[in-house]
Amino acid sequence: MTDLRLIHYFEVVYRLLSFSKAAEELHLTHSAVTRSIKALEDAWGTQLFYRTTRSVVPTEAGTRLYPMAVELLAFSETVQRETVSGDRELKLIGGPIALDILLPSSIVAFRDAAPAITVFADVMPPHIAIEELVQRRTHMVIFNMNTLEAMPHASRLRFREILADDFVMVCRPGHPVLTGPLGIDRLLEFPWAFPGYLRYLDGRLPEGWPEKMQAAGAPHYTLYTPTASMELSIISDVLTIVPLTLAAANLESGRLVSRYLPNVPRYRIGAGIRRETEREPNIATFIDSLTRAARALETRNAERLKRLL
Repeated sequence: MTDLRLIHYFEVVYRLLSFSKAAEELHLTHSAVTRSIKALEDAWGTQLFYRTTRSVVPTEAGTRLYPMAVELLAFSETVQRETVSGDRELKLIGGPIALDILLPSSIVAFRDAAPAITVFADVMPPHIAIEELVQRRTHMVIFNMNTLEAMPHASRLRFREILADDFVMVCRPGHPVLTGPLGIDRLLEFPWAFPGYLRYLDGRLPEGWPEKMQAAGAPHYTLYTPTASMELSIISDVLTIVPLTLAAANLESGRLVSRYLPNVPRYRIGAGIRRETEREPNIATFIDSLTRAARALETRNAERLKRLL
């Protein structure tokens, strides 16, 4: 059986295309890395790299091996981690908006059902998060549902919609936009900030809005998080559009006021897991916690919307 360390050394050399850089990363000598790759090639009877004094180029066999080596090493790490930690950890990756909306209330619900489980949540771009999920380095991803449905590896993953949140326009109290009807022409008399989901809304806005927004140069500011967008609206005349759940605290404190914008699509949040893990107790319990938290949020949001309509 091939020593897993040789596969590790191969992965580093392939990724860096340099024996010297690989040796530096591995804290080994150049000759030790060279001998290790030669040992792997001899054991398998195939050449993995073309070597010259100036370059390292993978052979076709090396190119075929690389993705399998990455998966094998990831699986090895998972085996070791899960053997040591057992069922004590749950790792999540999501987008900042999805996590801000769902995570706090979901963790409270999950803690009641599984108080001994440690939860780790990180923010990453969707394509990286999906790769982490496929490589078994995380248990679950939480993103905009449209984003999840567009990701690769669909046959290996299962996606489930958890929450649909209404968008509202928010602005500071006393903002001049609040006087008179809120037609698109009136709204575009003021600068706008979008918290990074313009691509999600584009093409789903009411008829005529995208063209008018483009002509007005809106949004003027595209910020990473809804928190920054709302703070900008609190201290200026900039308008922003955020999911109602995220706006709730500022609305209840009076720092912001809101208006419902009809015909704007809802913000759909979904969870993604590997198909073979959906029956694992901790994952199933957390999905249930997400769902219960979402239903409670939707009930509260329905009451808030009644006051806006």
